[in-house]
Amino acid sequence: MKHLVASILLGAITVAPLSQAANSDTHASDNASMASAIVLVGSMSVLAAAGNIVIDRVEEVADGSILVLKNASGATTASIKLSKQAVQGLSLAAGTAVDVMTVSTGHTLVLSGKVIAYIPNAAGNAMLHHSKA
Repeated sequence: MKHLVASILLGAITVAPLSQAANSDTHASDNASMASAIVLVGSMSVLAAAGNIVIDRVEEVADGSILVLKNASGATTASIKLSKQAVQGLSLAAGTAVDVMTVSTGHTLVLSGKVIAYIPNAAGNAMLHHSKA
């Protein structure tokens, strides 16, 4: 039960700034830097404890790709959504290893030495700022 509540809260914290940006009078390109990945289901903190995770499956959607990630034992999964720009030039396939680097402000997902996503925690979310140039 605690994991379910934690997952829901983490998802709400991650998606809240994006919903505010979607309601503003800006273009989609202005919101591109709001987040490189959105956690849809699951908890990155549980997966991050493993340090190494694998891609379980990749689902293509209209505005990007959804990666279903799991730890080595397969007991824990999380789904993240990446934009089209984030997945360009990447080889995403089931079984591909993804490194998780945990920092004080969130988690960084690294694939083949390239950072593919940054997923902020509450502290990292508070430090994110986006404005028009």
